[in-house]
Amino acid sequence: MNDYKPSECAIGIDLGGTGIKAGVVSPEGQILGEWRIDTEAEKGGDHVLTRMLDLCEKALSELPEGFERENVAGVGIGAPGVFDFDTGVLISGAFNLPGFEGTPLREVFEKETGLPTRVDNDANVFALAESRWGAGKGTRHMIAYTLGTGVGGGVVINGKVFHGGWGFAGELGHVTVEPEGELCNTGNRGSLEMYASASHIANYAKRLVKEGRETSLSNIPEAEITCKAVGEAAEAGDALAQEIIERAGYYLAIGIAAAVIVVNPEIVVIGGGGALLGERLFQPIREGLLRRVYHQPVRPVPVVPAKFGTDSGIIGAGALAFSEQEEKQSAKERQSA
Repeated sequence: MNDYKPSECAIGIDLGGTGIKAGVVSPEGQILGEWRIDTEAEKGGDHVLTRMLDLCEKALSELPEGFERENVAGVGIGAPGVFDFDTGVLISGAFNLPGFEGTPLREVFEKETGLPTRVDNDANVFALAESRWGAGKGTRHMIAYTLGTGVGGGVVINGKVFHGGWGFAGELGHVTVEPEGELCNTGNRGSLEMYASASHIANYAKRLVKEGRETSLSNIPEAEITCKAVGEAAEAGDALAQEIIERAGYYLAIGIAAAVIVVNPEIVVIGGGGALLGERLFQPIREGLLRRVYHQPVRPVPVVPAKFGTDSGIIGAGALAFSEQEEKQSAKERQSA
């Protein structure tokens, strides 16, 4: 049972290395108001925390007409790195936010705003948004990938993000797909994100251009060779661009197959800039799953694009806040039963 007032909303905060976004999110996953500021990460963790609090307060002070502070269910925060989900403390992995590790986000926000706060990894927040209101709506078990600078991932089981024993579950981009392959910044070799992220697709294209491979991409400045540019070249019939995208799909199929065999999800959702490559990327993934997942021919797992784009961080963070409220309501009902 969702104990919502008709006018209730949540604050969702999306923290990135270059920008911080905040939004007012409805119980249906709609953004009712949105604000953005630069992160200014180079000024240190305390400075970033202050900017987050200031932006949250701005959102609370500029709620849409008809909403008051007492209508706000809580605050949800999505950020890069690995968090202790229970305490909301950043443990590790926020490489673009120097000095931010160890920050007790949940404690600070609850003290400063007076609102219940929940914090999670940005890829998990993306997965929650898609599970609750997006492409995975109506399913209980889902795997989500986001293809951007790296490959993020989230696993949803029984409608909840699965964190594992220490919060490291769902790091799907670090599954090995090429033993002794390219070196990742984690120290692993052959991680999926080294072969299938939007950044890698662009970098691999640049490498092949330098090697003298025939492609229309050689006619544009290197700085303009992006994942999007590779996709556009492929659509125009460029054989090398098509090969690059198919290669990314091949490696994604290897990584996704391993996750599908372990989790047995009802659906796989893929978002981020890489997902905009469309069927040229999705088709080799589906073909690879047919070869690598033994039950795929008889009980296929759909692989679909995400519903939400750049707003998924705000929407998923809002979902975090609502889920906190729902769990408290459920606990209250169990106690009174």
